Amino acid sequence: MLDTNVYLVMASTKKPLSNKVKASTLKKTKQSSLLNVVDKAFVGLTQSHKKIKSMTAALSGGIDSVVLLHLLSDIQKKHGFTLNATHVHHGLSKHADKWARFCEKLCRDLSVPLDVHYVKLPKKKSLGVEGEARRLRYEKLLQTKSDLIVLAHHEDDQAETFLLQLIRGAGVKGLSSMASFDDTRSLWRPLLNSSRIDIESYANQNKLKWIEDESNQNTDFDRNFIRSKILPILKNRFNHIIKAISRSSTHLAEAQHLLDDLAKIDLKKYLKSNKYKHILQVKSLNKLPLSRAKNLLRYWLEINDQLMPSKDLLNELLRQVLTAKKDSELKIEISKEYEIRRYKDEIYLVRKSKNSKKNYEIFWNDESEILLPNGSTLKFKKIKGGGISLAKLKNKKLIISNRQGGEFLKPNLNRPTRKIKQLLQESDLPPWERCALPFIFVGDELASVPNFGIDIKFQASFKEAGLEVVFVQQT
Repeated sequence: MLDTNVYLVMASTKKPLSNKVKASTLKKTKQSSLLNVVDKAFVGLTQSHKKIKSMTAALSGGIDSVVLLHLLSDIQKKHGFTLNATHVHHGLSKHADKWARFCEKLCRDLSVPLDVHYVKLPKKKSLGVEGEARRLRYEKLLQTKSDLIVLAHHEDDQAETFLLQLIRGAGVKGLSSMASFDDTRSLWRPLLNSSRIDIESYANQNKLKWIEDESNQNTDFDRNFIRSKILPILKNRFNHIIKAISRSSTHLAEAQHLLDDLAKIDLKKYLKSNKYKHILQVKSLNKLPLSRAKNLLRYWLEINDQLMPSKDLLNELLRQVLTAKKDSELKIEISKEYEIRRYKDEIYLVRKSKNSKKNYEIFWNDESEILLPNGSTLKFKKIKGGGISLAKLKNKKLIISNRQGGEFLKPNLNRPTRKIKQLLQESDLPPWERCALPFIFVGDELASVPNFGIDIKFQASFKEAGLEVVFVQQT
């Protein structure tokens, strides 16, 4: 037992690799050409996908991203694509400004255009410091207009991600970790099958310079703890642990593809699309075994760009969706911005309304567009033969307000004046859409409910000039 304890202490106090790798280590390392690896990967990518004319490399300034940029700059000469780089300045380190300047100099030396994005982590870090920093980084990267976003993740990163997900109790998707090519987001990781030693060897052979992020030594961060404490022990015991984890990730990725294909089959039968992207019909979940229903629900959330909920939240979500009565107003918060709603036999993913219950009164002053307090928009356009009669607006103010209750409207000549509440109930609009509708008054009289109807008294005649008002709801 004593020997084991000594071994663990020695492994845990092993110093991290510095900017210079020992010559003895280099001699023992197989001198594979990363340049050939990346070049072949690029050729393979262009053969299986559309022609790639431009790419953006994520550049932190660390050894991995510096090597990646150097490699891409080299193969650019052969393949002729446009290469850019992006550096995200999180401001978490006192050295962050120096890192940005280092990246600027590196890109000048390589004649690669660089964009530096300054971001600030939110005060409430629901994903933790690492998670929020990663989220903001990807957010900026995905805003680039290149055909490809290229990341410097390698084999060791894949192993770290696998172990992180395993500790968190992730399922098949989480354990499949990173893909070498993510078609959905156009992300490419050409070094994913290369080791950290290969990268360090290349950097030293080419006399490259890079920066060291001091936070990488902070084992309070889970990834750093796995990198410096856990993986060295596993490597000492199991020589090929990194390759083995990589194989397992690949197997799990293949399994996830099969699960996605199954979800697509299930979704196709009961899918309805509109401004909410996808509406899931309850009967599709009711007819499936529980595990298959969960798989469908997870996939539905994914294609709607939502983070995967926890196991407990997913189970509760499924339970409520399946057991809620038709006329109940089911509402489940799924993220900061979105909630799940059920209306009749359909499930919606709805963006939360801003200030939906707050009363407002806005005077129209000939604007073409007005942003409402709930985040929706009203668009105004002068037309002929339709809309609100401009003649009826003379010397009167057009006022936009939210619904107060008790309003009446007569949108059809041959039908009686009716309560708005009754008209909305008959319209089949989901309840949350009814609440969000703005009302347009001319003076003290209700003239129109945009996208719903104009009172006959204010409708422009066939030959009259009118004001068309279109309501664009935030979704």
